[in-house]
Amino acid sequence: MLFSASALLGLYLLNQGKFSGSEFIAFVVAFAVLGLVTSFSSEVQEFSIAGNIVKLKEVKKDAEKTIIELKSARTETFRFLLSLAKRYPGGWGSDSTVDTRLADFWFLHTQIVKFGCEKELSGKISEVLDNLLIGQLSSIGHSNNTVREKYHGKGITPSPGELTIEALDNESVLESAKRGVCKGSAEEIKKNLVVGLDEYKKLYDLRLALGEI
Repeated sequence: MLFSASALLGLYLLNQGKFSGSEFIAFVVAFAVLGLVTSFSSEVQEFSIAGNIVKLKEVKKDAEKTIIELKSARTETFRFLLSLAKRYPGGWGSDSTVDTRLADFWFLHTQIVKFGCEKELSGKISEVLDNLLIGQLSSIGHSNNTVREKYHGKGITPSPGELTIEALDNESVLESAKRGVCKGSAEEIKKNLVVGLDEYKKLYDLRLALGEI
């Protein structure tokens, strides 16, 4: 198409006296070469224009190789960061019903999804989630005797529905209030537990979803 269009244009200019015979030939040949290079760019390694050699195939191969290496490095970096996501930050422990590691994990997970690496890293993410679910269960247990006594050190991760019933049981909440949790406010204890249970459910649901990948 490029060659045909250039030939027609060349003929028109030739008929109008804008081109000499030699100029017409040079014009058509130049566009013929350009058309061939465009058509076979994936196969052409190099060509010369006015003594200047232009390399195509090797540049393309180098670019593709670099892209593959960068993607691999990005994936391995995410894998390393996921390992770090299991570590507790330094400092004193917290009585919060939310595991202190979750904010960093969710930020990291967002980036993994953004760059399309979730499927490739699903096994590693699931491993981290198993660890975080236990940690979140422990954080909830700080404000609930029943949860702490039933699950601490057992490695069990109950369903969100089952955990909610146990954690928000009135008798259990009152026991926590008696030992001074949230300054003895049952209402505040419930609010904090709801926040912790929501976080637990998010982790649990993601773990189930990854198990299906």
